[in-house]
Amino acid sequence: MMDTLSSMQTVVNNLPGFVYRCANDPNWTMLYLSEGCRNITGYAPEDFIGNRHTSYADIILSEHRRWGWWQERLAEGLPLEDEYPIRTRQGELRWVWERGFGVKDEQGACLYIEGFVTDITGRKKAEQALAKREEQYRLLFELSPVEIVLEDKDGTILDVNEAVMRRSGYAKEELVGKNVRLFVPEHSLPIVEANLAALQQGATIEEEVIAISREGETQHKLLRERAIPINGDKMGVLSFSLDISDQKRAEERLRKSEKMYRSLVEHMLEGMVIVDSLGRALFTNPAALQMFNVSTLAELGAIEFMPASLLEAILALPLSEGVTEQYDFSRHGHRLWLEVHGAKVDFEGDEAALVLLRDITKRKEEELQKEYLSWHDPLTGLGNRRFFEEVLRGYAGPCPGIIVADLDGLKLINDTLGHSAGDHLLRSAAAILRHCIRTEDLIARIGGDEFVVIITDARRSETESLIASIKAELAEYNARQPEIPLSLSLGYQVADSAAVSLAAIYKEADNAMYRDKLLHKKSSRSTLSHALLSALDSKNVETREHVERLGQRASAMARQLLRNEHWISELDLFARFHDIGKVGVADSILSKPGRLSPSERLEMERHSEIGYRIAIASPELAPVAEYILKHQERWDGEGYPLGLKGADIPLQCRIVAIVDAFDAMTNDRPYRSALPAGQALAELKRCAGTQFDPELVELFCAVYAEEEAAN
Repeated sequence: MMDTLSSMQTVVNNLPGFVYRCANDPNWTMLYLSEGCRNITGYAPEDFIGNRHTSYADIILSEHRRWGWWQERLAEGLPLEDEYPIRTRQGELRWVWERGFGVKDEQGACLYIEGFVTDITGRKKAEQALAKREEQYRLLFELSPVEIVLEDKDGTILDVNEAVMRRSGYAKEELVGKNVRLFVPEHSLPIVEANLAALQQGATIEEEVIAISREGETQHKLLRERAIPINGDKMGVLSFSLDISDQKRAEERLRKSEKMYRSLVEHMLEGMVIVDSLGRALFTNPAALQMFNVSTLAELGAIEFMPASLLEAILALPLSEGVTEQYDFSRHGHRLWLEVHGAKVDFEGDEAALVLLRDITKRKEEELQKEYLSWHDPLTGLGNRRFFEEVLRGYAGPCPGIIVADLDGLKLINDTLGHSAGDHLLRSAAAILRHCIRTEDLIARIGGDEFVVIITDARRSETESLIASIKAELAEYNARQPEIPLSLSLGYQVADSAAVSLAAIYKEADNAMYRDKLLHKKSSRSTLSHALLSALDSKNVETREHVERLGQRASAMARQLLRNEHWISELDLFARFHDIGKVGVADSILSKPGRLSPSERLEMERHSEIGYRIAIASPELAPVAEYILKHQERWDGEGYPLGLKGADIPLQCRIVAIVDAFDAMTNDRPYRSALPAGQALAELKRCAGTQFDPELVELFCAVYAEEEAAN
């Protein structure tokens, strides 16, 4: 018996807790405690027996001393089972689990309570930690901005968080028990079926999907799903979705913006190139490829399409600041001027130069042309008046010499043969002068018909030799091209010392030129006369033989009238040039074989006025200008352009009208054959008193008879 008690005591003392017997009072006054009490409470069993040092109730936290509840349990005959915290002797807080029974006497009164207490601090802490984690997870679930849906394996919704309700527009009670297909557009339902099947096989779904809200709004979401265990062995699906509608709209705006800007870049007329610090082309547009005559970015990168110094200058700038420069580019005969605006930019994390290129070749050429024309004569390519005056102001060389050359009769040539003929003579004169001078000498066209040659470090003998060379070149030119003779009046002067101003030398040379012009004015007039006769001859209007005959017969009549030689010379000049105005009449009218139409006749009748304007503007022909104007007047007043009559018509015009008509009738014309002289004389007599001066007709007949007798 003693051994059995001893064994029982050993078992009790080694239990994971302690056994107790206590009075049924509020202090839990202990009557017995096993040794396990020491390990749990820190107190020895005897400390509690009879409340020797403290009562067991004192180490229970006050809010957990449920004396009344215990009494209710005892009264109902139920076991006493509870969990509560205690404060150990060392001040540590521990949780214990207690189970006890009330021991009653025969009358049913509770004698004492017996039970067992064990330490559950570890379990309690685990439960508290779990509860805390559960609370955290619940808060995370509810407060997460990510939409979270818990569903079963068929897609039936078990729970949703606040984000789902906020974005979908549904209340929780409207969603729980419904299927996730509620959110899915009809065309996406097959995808849902496939995803649910894949999830049951352990797959994790990650994809972008479209969901429909309660109001029918289309929402883009980034979905992540995987299968998880729920309610024991059952499997469900945990679904996370992030609303990316704003992101998708932003991406779409960005895509459209990128498309728009790419289109702008690709279609802009300016070239665009992005270049790294090593000069490598990272990006370009079609306009830049076309500018540099290459097809690909790689080809562009293989050439030096911009100066290295410009690239260095751009990369030395602060970010987003720019510089504008111009440079010329040349490759394989392909040359152009470019205006460049460059800025330093961040390109994919690295510093680079953004270069915008504009082809300004045409503008640059126009600027250069304007600059050139501001100093040069566009017709001859020589320096112009501005160039000459600048040289006059700034000349600082040794003793200079100047030659002044004036193109004789230019106005007459322009008025009769046209400006193209005059321009040809000007270019020819410039070429002769340029050919004769030295490379260090300067030449300019300073007026319509005037040229100046500035000879640096001149010697009089050398200058005279140069004048001789010019005259020799002129003679050679006129021998090669006798149709339009080229005549220059030349004057020169050489400085005696460097102190003499260039302006003074020019003035003396200009005076010398005018003296030379006066000396050979008659010769120049003769030369121009021949040129104009050649022009008439080339139009098959007036042959040289015709004008020679007119001059001779008119002069013969004038001598019969006892006119002086000056009068006769002037008459001869008039006879030769009376039809000079026909150079301004269309060849088709002059050579027309049939009768002229009224409009053609009006144009033909203008030739006397055209001839007058030519003559009055030409010093050589000005004396006979009046006669040229009136040479188509008739004795009876029916002529043109003024309708003069009888003696009001100048004598010279009346004479030339008769000799011209006779010569015209006795020579072939486009519209008829020549008449015999007798018939022509008869026609003159028939028209005497109407078209012609009758007395002069008689005189002409007598002069012609003498001419025939002499022959």
